[in-house]
Amino acid sequence: MKNKIQKIMQDELAKEILTFFYQNQSSVDSVSGISTWVSNERKDVELALEELVKLGVVEEDSTGSAKGYSYTRDEKIMKIVKKLMSDAQ
Repeated sequence: MKNKIQKIMQDELAKEILTFFYQNQSSVDSVSGISTWVSNERKDVELALEELVKLGVVEEDSTGSAKGYSYTRDEKIMKIVKKLMSDAQ
């Protein structure tokens, strides 16, 4: 799992999104909102989010037609991300 997360963090946009959620762990936001936060195209953000969701680092929640994204609550993944963020500084 650590290797997969390290690999996705090589993508600047995915890393920026992950960093946003890591620093704002109680945030829930839409693709549009996240694209505003990271100053990037909506379609690119959506693709990066799909990869982060596949890894379990970001969670997707749908309510009706609205989709929201938030940081994982999986303790194991949170520990890995914390270590990787610490190493990156």
